Amino acid sequence: MAQLPLSSQPSRSRILLLSMVAATIIWLFNELNKEGYTLQVQYPIHLTYNDSLYIPITPLPKSVTATLNGNGWTLLRKSLSFTVSPVQYPITNPLVTRSLNSALLTTLMHEQVKDVRMTNVMLDINSLDFEERMVKTTVLRADSANLDLLPRFVVSSFINLRPSTVTFDGPASLVTDIADTILVRVPAKKIRGNYDEELLIRYPQSPLLKASADRVFVSFEVAELLGSTPPAAPATEEVNLPAAKKEKAEKKKSKKK
Repeated sequence: MAQLPLSSQPSRSRILLLSMVAATIIWLFNELNKEGYTLQVQYPIHLTYNDSLYIPITPLPKSVTATLNGNGWTLLRKSLSFTVSPVQYPITNPLVTRSLNSALLTTLMHEQVKDVRMTNVMLDINSLDFEERMVKTTVLRADSANLDLLPRFVVSSFINLRPSTVTFDGPASLVTDIADTILVRVPAKKIRGNYDEELLIRYPQSPLLKASADRVFVSFEVAELLGSTPPAAPATEEVNLPAAKKEKAEKKKSKKK
């Protein structure tokens, strides 16, 4: 009986492997085409509100846990969050809404999620906290009273700040605490030359608070006073006052005679 050449045996193994892969793919495609599959997924949601008037001060829910029933292909597609559109949940009055309405959310999911049936919807996070959004512009001013200059040196120009104002945007409880004027302190010591540095603007830090700038350029010119030291007062002769008075009195007597 003739045997296959050794060189043909690897080729036969590859053919067998490809046949098994093809059969597996065909079986998988047939299974995914069937109905009646159940899958629990994290389905994305998006809360809609007037973000020009309100701002959330706690993290908003990003997804819900939902049990879906339907076609295998459809469930596979729904399980990939980047392939589906989030369910839109409107919030009409954020200041009084403290949680999501589960019944309303289920209704919205039934309306917006097509091609599948939902049997259960659960919220992982169901706590809302909003505040009014506030925008405020604050003036920046150099703390000139505390500049540390060498003796005989003075600021000889305007103190320039770029920018001269900062706009803050965030929850009203944070923005109202920011002063109308922020003093910018110059940390340099014993200044004797022109100054031009970028400095940090100090204000309450919070991830909810946005500022149009967090640094400011401060520049000014410095000059030295050139006046000489005033001369010392001339020394005066010491006078024996009692003797002088006595001599003056004797002169007056001699005149009367």
